[in-house]
Amino acid sequence: MVGFYRDTKDVMRWRLFSVLLLTSCVTASSSLPPSAEPTARAAPSPAVPARVWSQTRPVVVRHATVMSASGPAIEDGAVAFMDGKILAVGRDVDVATPPGAEEVDGTGLYVTPGIIDAHSHLGVYASPDTTSTSDGNEATAPVTAEVSAEHSFWPQDPGLRRAAAGGVTSLLVLPGSANLIGGRGFPVKLHFGRSAAEMRFPGAKDGLKMACGENPRRVYGTGQRRAPSTRMGNVAGYRQAFAKAREYMARWDAWEKKREKKPEEAGAAPLRDLQLETLVEVMRGNLLVQNHCYRADEMAVMLQVADEFGYSIRAFHHSLEAYKLRDRLAEKNVAVATWADWWGFKMEAWDGIPENAGLVSQAGGRAVIHSDSALGIQRLNQEAGKAMWRARESGIPVTEEEALRWVTLHPAWVMGVEDKTGSLEPGKMADVVLWENHPLSVYARARRVWADGVVTYDAASGAVDASDFELGERAGASAKLVARPSARPVLKDAGLGARCEPTKDAGCARPLEVKADACTAFQDVAVLSLGTWQAHASVLVENGMVTRVQPGALGALPAGCRAVDGRGRVLTPGFVDPLTSLGVVEVGLEDSTVDDSLRGEAAKEPIRAALRAADSLNPAAETFPVARLGGITTVGVIPAGGLVSGQSAWVGTDGTVRRAPLALHINLGVSGRDAVSGSRALVLERLRELLSDAREYNERKDDFDQNRMRTLAASRLDLESLQPALAGTLPVVVTANRVSDIRAALALGREFGLKVLIAGGREAWMVAPELVAAKVPVIVQPTQNLPSSFDGLNSRLDSAALLSAAGVKVLISTMGGPHMVRTLAQEAGNAVAWGLPYEDALRAITSNVTEAFGLEGGQVAPGQVADLVLWNGEPLEVGSRPLGMWLGGKQVPLTSRQHALFEKYRTLAK
Repeated sequence: MVGFYRDTKDVMRWRLFSVLLLTSCVTASSSLPPSAEPTARAAPSPAVPARVWSQTRPVVVRHATVMSASGPAIEDGAVAFMDGKILAVGRDVDVATPPGAEEVDGTGLYVTPGIIDAHSHLGVYASPDTTSTSDGNEATAPVTAEVSAEHSFWPQDPGLRRAAAGGVTSLLVLPGSANLIGGRGFPVKLHFGRSAAEMRFPGAKDGLKMACGENPRRVYGTGQRRAPSTRMGNVAGYRQAFAKAREYMARWDAWEKKREKKPEEAGAAPLRDLQLETLVEVMRGNLLVQNHCYRADEMAVMLQVADEFGYSIRAFHHSLEAYKLRDRLAEKNVAVATWADWWGFKMEAWDGIPENAGLVSQAGGRAVIHSDSALGIQRLNQEAGKAMWRARESGIPVTEEEALRWVTLHPAWVMGVEDKTGSLEPGKMADVVLWENHPLSVYARARRVWADGVVTYDAASGAVDASDFELGERAGASAKLVARPSARPVLKDAGLGARCEPTKDAGCARPLEVKADACTAFQDVAVLSLGTWQAHASVLVENGMVTRVQPGALGALPAGCRAVDGRGRVLTPGFVDPLTSLGVVEVGLEDSTVDDSLRGEAAKEPIRAALRAADSLNPAAETFPVARLGGITTVGVIPAGGLVSGQSAWVGTDGTVRRAPLALHINLGVSGRDAVSGSRALVLERLRELLSDAREYNERKDDFDQNRMRTLAASRLDLESLQPALAGTLPVVVTANRVSDIRAALALGREFGLKVLIAGGREAWMVAPELVAAKVPVIVQPTQNLPSSFDGLNSRLDSAALLSAAGVKVLISTMGGPHMVRTLAQEAGNAVAWGLPYEDALRAITSNVTEAFGLEGGQVAPGQVADLVLWNGEPLEVGSRPLGMWLGGKQVPLTSRQHALFEKYRTLAK
């Protein structure tokens, strides 16, 4: 994609399309020196990296559970490696210790191959996200096969260190998807070199990035008013490029044959064309085609194009509709590199379903879970686990071994290096990860990571080499990546036995039948409320309220009361996400479905205090049922843009508005600065003027009505809307990440008596005592740990833990995106993995939210509204799912359009 149009930016930056068409430098032409032998072949990338990374001492990891990705797990297993190669894998008693080896005790730990990401933009879209580091798209022409991601790759990208902490040892760095043919992909071995050449995966072929669908036609048709502007224009562009390359190949072949037979008549060699040389190498099988494509029908077309020009597609990337074409893809041996549950951010992603990878595997295809994200690459193991459990719940028997292959051996095949890495087998590269907790769990943390037998990350000391960008204070703090995890709950203490295993007992993952009962009794259930467990409890719900919570049985139930068997299940308050665009954004890249912000001339108005998100709400949005699948019962629906964005609403995930307004929203930092077209000083000047005028207006309304006041900073409706905030009865959510902006928000709160909450808070941990003193809660997204902008250079994975330990009330959010609200529990689980106590994490998505905003609910207790969720396991774990949900005591369905898609394509038509 162009500028921000790396593939993930479809999700994160769709509002910024109008500024994406950035000018790029044109690569200089290349010519052969007079003495060089002419050739039609593109100059090959060096097979050997410019630097060799040597293991200095043998290592044997003992008494661990070894998951090799080439066979079943080995309990009490061992792995030995030396000189960068695996020596032995097996039962501990069968693996000898090499002379002089370091013995690592793996008791209670897990060993896997290194994680491999088959689709990354690290290094070419580096952190911080600036114009200077946006190097992934040569968006100057629809076909730029001549360029290579290697030549944009920045080895000092801080994201590379975070990836290593997530167990990643290899990755394929691709150009973005702005162009029909975007250039070469760069295979990386994750050592920390000084140049791209030092980090090249030895012996790996380059890829060729191609893209079909919306992106090229949007970038060139909509953005530049030139071809391609349609999908048929896309296809014509591929065919024309390869037709030219075929003619080019024929000219060179003819010249070379003539030179061999009659060199005196051959004449000068044809003029070299680097673009066509690259495409010739594709047709000769020397480059692996990596094709960005979402829709099944477009994948079928791309297979036709490949057949026409005699090349193979190695993998379709993103491929959210691969499940519709999975038989054909398996037959053609084309891998499917996709996400666990991304969907809906543009129309070609609308039919994404969580069972995609499982269905591809079931059909005999090669599924891969990729990241396309500097954040997602840090927890690909979790994403594989999540996709495995969604498949199992739907009756697709995916094994742990196969799920592990989705992020190890299969992406190695996509890169063409499956004979070198991707599994723990003697003779392969010693790419090894030692995990604390099961590697497919939300609580998994890499204890130590080896690439070629060389340590790249250790949980006790961090990445072995800090990014130059983060040297100084950050290298020892936010960039260190060494926080200790908090304890997981001991489920047997909560009266829970073995976890639900849908492949053995389909009923344990089957949602309850939806019934309209005024009274519901949960019997013998594990209640999890306010972060504490109550085993073998009973809960009575009558007329929308919780009326009884007690140990043991309830005894005789009221007449007509429905009894729900809670054995082996967990009852929690419904989860609450305070900052979402549910119901006001349906498809982010389709303007007709975006109602959380202004457009045109209206977007230039920075003060929008009277704007109410509730007035834009679509209660029938498809995003609501999907959010419910994550246990979400209520959300804050927020407006976007401006200096003062407007008023949010508290909304049930059945689409009902429960309170409006919920809060007033203000933007500081870069967003606020852009809204006023000035500096941070002007932002604060405008806010002080606005709040002062609103205060004066309230004191002189008669004068205002009779036009006896000077012109004020806002309209009557805006000034009226500010009065509850000035009275301290309406919370004011201030988006601020930088320390200086957070302090500015606290100062505004003191000056005007505002009830402030900080949203974002990337650097809030640095001023935690000040937040405690001001009694200001902070809303965070725990997985946002990159120094992605200069407003958040000190972002860190343990920020929630640090804030909570200091006494700050922490709230957790997915921060706006409507399609990923269902991952709220996963955000909380990651906070636990990075040090937030489990009980605090539960409060951060339940009672802390309701308390901070003055709402009802957030706990399972008598007198509380019955927003409840019944789970088949520990609710923060990616393997758990809701079996039943009640909003205000009324049971709501746990189905969505995605379920209907799965059922339609569960069995393909012959």
